[in-house]
Amino acid sequence: MSLQSTQEMLAAHHRDGAHFAELMKESFAGRFNEDFWSAWTRLIEPALSQAPTLMDLGSGPGLLLRALNERHPAAEVIGVECAPYMLEAMGKLPDKVRVLAQDLHDPQFALADGSVDAATAVVVVHEMNQPVAALQELRRVIKKGGRLLLQDWVRAPLSAYFEAQLEDPSSVFDGSKTADELGDLFVHFVEHNRFSTDDLVFLLQKTGFEILERSEYRGGRFVRLVAERA
Repeated sequence: MSLQSTQEMLAAHHRDGAHFAELMKESFAGRFNEDFWSAWTRLIEPALSQAPTLMDLGSGPGLLLRALNERHPAAEVIGVECAPYMLEAMGKLPDKVRVLAQDLHDPQFALADGSVDAATAVVVVHEMNQPVAALQELRRVIKKGGRLLLQDWVRAPLSAYFEAQLEDPSSVFDGSKTADELGDLFVHFVEHNRFSTDDLVFLLQKTGFEILERSEYRGGRFVRLVAERA
């Protein structure tokens, strides 16, 4: 899959890219809430060196990069993002933050083996046709004992998805939605239900990671996995 193909796929998925980038900013606090930072403190920070290198896969508009920079001012923070509208939405980043504009379907990080202390991948894997190459490249650059915090949509029943996504789930069946609206709803259902929790655990284990903690939330529609390079 070429970089252009990935960019086209993301543009179709996000539709109005600039608007979606703003939505990502507005919803940042909901994704990176007290539970997220509690998991970070308990399971990621113990693996960090005094001046760690931190990596974020699929950085979007870059708010997590800024948050990591503020939380760990001695760290080098590296983001990975390829969507042009997300790169533009990042604006000027702090001096110790940089972004690799690479396609996670075929990444080639210009980083030494074992040079990264910890990484995050938040609501990015569900957007990928295959995450194997990214996980393999991450395992190369992450140090032995380095850790990954992965948080994402996972497969859930259609009824649960409708209940969570729609103010009135009955509208799917009462004739009030257009064919385009119904099509859009089901396309997103497929995208958000690409992998199950067990699928993600399997992928991590097969690419050289050991699961330290798994926690499903929001009615089983999301999972948080913390894994360590084996």
